[in-house]
Amino acid sequence: MPALRFILLLSPLLLLLYSADAQSVVQGTITQEDSIPITGVTVLNKRNNASAVSNDHGIYEISARKGDTLLLKALGYVPLLVIISRDRSALIHHLKRQPLELKSVSIIHYNYLRDSLRLREEFRKEFDFRRPRWNEVIRSVGPFVGVNINKLYKAVSFKQNKKKDKFKKILLAKEKENQVQRVFNPLLINKLTGLEGDSLTQFMTRYQPSYEFIKDINDYDLYVYIKQKYARYVSDSIK
Repeated sequence: MPALRFILLLSPLLLLLYSADAQSVVQGTITQEDSIPITGVTVLNKRNNASAVSNDHGIYEISARKGDTLLLKALGYVPLLVIISRDRSALIHHLKRQPLELKSVSIIHYNYLRDSLRLREEFRKEFDFRRPRWNEVIRSVGPFVGVNINKLYKAVSFKQNKKKDKFKKILLAKEKENQVQRVFNPLLINKLTGLEGDSLTQFMTRYQPSYEFIKDINDYDLYVYIKQKYARYVSDSIK
């Protein structure tokens, strides 16, 4: 009985100590310095290795307690260390923008540009092919009408012309594909995201932009596009 009474008296104290040391869920909001929410920020608790990613409203939830250190990282922003100094369920963090380095892009593009030029040179005739116009086949010379036999043959060679048209379309499609790969290339994406191997291949396959999107894009907008898609890729991977 004395032992049981001792345990009963000690139980509330043990529960109090346990609750003080127990994990709790901390919620935070991450914004830019102008208070615009930032999506795709990775939040890591350095003590227990718990992690989370901020949603479209910049909000995250993570297992943490007083005294824990949180590391906030996002592409294009300066990393931030936050120490949970007091008990509160809602935190607000402001991340500073990190200047983007744009100088290396033209170097990365070189091999793809060279391949495109080589393709053009190798298949110059096919790229330049077009069906002869009828005014090139039949010409008026004074009161007479002349027929260019060579042009006429090309104009009526329907089967051969159809094959050349189809091959030219294939070459043009390949050239556009090369231009997309010249811009959206693995070296650049690895540098910006750190992805490699199967993850890099999966990311490039899923988010490769169209030729119409990249044909007039500048380096900064390309960096922003990759950053946004990487944030979505990380968010989808955690779900």
